[in-house]
Amino acid sequence: MLTSHHITSEQCIGCGLCVRICPSQALSLTEDGKAEVSGECAFACGHCAAVCPEEAIKVTSLDNDSLEFSTFQPDGRWLPPGETDIAGLVRLMRSRRSIRMYQDRPVAHDLLLDLVKIGTTAPSGTNSQRWTFTIIPDRQSMVKFGHLVAAFYRKLNRLAARSWLRKLLKLGGFGELDSYYREYYQNIQEGLDAWEKDGTDRLFHGAPAAILVGARPGASCPQEDALLASGNILLAAHSMGLGTCLIGFAVEAMKRDKSIGGKLGIPRDEKIYAVIAIGYPAVAFQRPAGRKESIVRTFSLPSRKTKT
Repeated sequence: MLTSHHITSEQCIGCGLCVRICPSQALSLTEDGKAEVSGECAFACGHCAAVCPEEAIKVTSLDNDSLEFSTFQPDGRWLPPGETDIAGLVRLMRSRRSIRMYQDRPVAHDLLLDLVKIGTTAPSGTNSQRWTFTIIPDRQSMVKFGHLVAAFYRKLNRLAARSWLRKLLKLGGFGELDSYYREYYQNIQEGLDAWEKDGTDRLFHGAPAAILVGARPGASCPQEDALLASGNILLAAHSMGLGTCLIGFAVEAMKRDKSIGGKLGIPRDEKIYAVIAIGYPAVAFQRPAGRKESIVRTFSLPSRKTKT
């Protein structure tokens, strides 16, 4: 029996909204017309508490204080569908750009923590919320992270430079190393050379901080969850005056070399799906950019002809 829900029967007016909205069908009305927990809740989504007009339900497994912010005061009221400034929302989405030029200016830790909290407002599969957030808070730590990623690609480039190895693996049905050599080897080598020569940072572009978004075991769709949370962080960072850039090369390095995560204090069974470089932009754009044409399909069953 579910124990994380507390229902104050004296406040319940028996409207039944919580019963109808519960995706787990874990609530029902008693003979007295009061809501009660009568089944197992699979989601702990909080819909019942959010819909109750009398605040008679509390989901004790959910922490409302987890969405208290340090750098701004949010409006805690629920925003109904259709009452958003859609033009302003689209302007925000179109104005967010991947930033590859950053000021030499630190990002306050409170801002990074607030970005993490905003990330957790994203949806997740079966409401598992198994995501994790690892903050790299300063430039010195970013440089250390960069050295770890560079060491992985330095080793990979040494392997890719061996033509006999690429051909042998390709003959065996493993063409990944050959594809890497053709598509990325030269740019990666130039980046490694610049890093070693004068510290030019082509990986994080000089960003003073980063947030790594991952997931613990047990999530039904961990990658999707992490990327949805990352999308929230990207938009929120722009609203805070910050710039961001998703660093796929760092994600790939951490996927292939588990020791990188271990040196950052990340458990071995935790996977990282997004690395977000964060800092104050050193560039100001004059207008939003266009987008490539998308493939859009519509599927519908053919309408039946009416017999006459």
